[in-house]
Amino acid sequence: MDKKFEALIDSAIEKFTMVGVEVKGVLVCDKNGLSLASKDVSISPGPTARLAELAASLSGRRTTVCLEHNEDQVLIQQTDKAVVSVYTKHAT
Repeated sequence: MDKKFEALIDSAIEKFTMVGVEVKGVLVCDKNGLSLASKDVSISPGPTARLAELAASLSGRRTTVCLEHNEDQVLIQQTDKAVVSVYTKHAT
């Protein structure tokens, strides 16, 4: 994994941990769904990139998508060049 992506992932995990959220994994991909980096995530990045693109087209701007389940939460944010997904244990 590239050192810049590794630093980005570690920074994201640290920020979530500071506010008491347990991070289960992080996925970074480009807008086409090509995986750039991941940590503890085995999910295909294609649908994640597509979901971020659909959310942006619905709102007319970049949007953060939050998917929740009883135990898990996924936050997906599209940037200029990449899509970052953070998988967390659902905050109670």
